[in-house]
Amino acid sequence: MTSPSTAIVSSARLAPFFSNDLEVVNYALTLEHLENAFYKMVNQSGLLDGNAAAYLMVIGAHEQAHVDALTAVVRHLGGTPAEEQASYNFGALGDTSTSDGILAVAEMLEHTGVMAYNGAGPEIMDKTLLANAGAIVNVEARHTAIIRVLIDPNSNPVPLAFEESATPQEILDLIQPILG
Repeated sequence: MTSPSTAIVSSARLAPFFSNDLEVVNYALTLEHLENAFYKMVNQSGLLDGNAAAYLMVIGAHEQAHVDALTAVVRHLGGTPAEEQASYNFGALGDTSTSDGILAVAEMLEHTGVMAYNGAGPEIMDKTLLANAGAIVNVEARHTAIIRVLIDPNSNPVPLAFEESATPQEILDLIQPILG
């Protein structure tokens, strides 16, 4: 992962991973499916209350909207949308049986999403797709910030001047335990 203290990404990190925009969008869709499944599970668990329950319900609706939009884009590009897995092992990231554990996992997933979009963005050729990916990553960063406040109301929800990015392979390695 790049140093969050710099805005410059080395050219070595920009080596192509995807063959085309369709692959990038399906990669993003795979990550959005994962987040969407997490929020469905969490919001049905009854383990959250107050602001945590309210905000994670909204975040879950956002993730569903991301899945719907990216699915439509993949179809528009003539591809077959990546499908949601039958199950995910969110416990591989931490305790999902408590409110604190759920928020910690949510923060990790959202931050991973931000790093993923930032890392894949340079590979998007179509400027309209790039703008739409930018619109999604902005929301994912807001999700991360609000979850950080839910975890610790006295924390700085935006501690860095520049967000981190990660290569697609780094992201795939991070989420592999969840995918089973």
